[in-house]
Amino acid sequence: MLPGKGRVPTFNLKPHPLLTSALVVVLLGGGLLAMSFYTKDDGSGRYSQKAEFTLVITFVISGCLLIVATSKMWFPHLWRKNRTHKRHHGIKHHHAHRRHPSNRN
Repeated sequence: MLPGKGRVPTFNLKPHPLLTSALVVVLLGGGLLAMSFYTKDDGSGRYSQKAEFTLVITFVISGCLLIVATSKMWFPHLWRKNRTHKRHHGIKHHHAHRRHPSNRN
């Protein structure tokens, strides 16, 4: 987060890099595995069913990874960091640390 023009912070919303690379690996691995099943098919349909099942599982896993990797873009309440704890960290008599008057003995 760097200040842009007019000293307004700019937020860079990017997908999570580790999850994005996992998405690419899952898509490539599932696609290659399905293609290998299709090339082994001898007309009986046994390998064709395995290839279709592999593709379905690959798309379900990659869809979940895509949603998780881009979750910051989908949910605007995750765009800001919660700084309230840092702001009140050094205050000894903050209202959260005080006892309620009815609890005093």
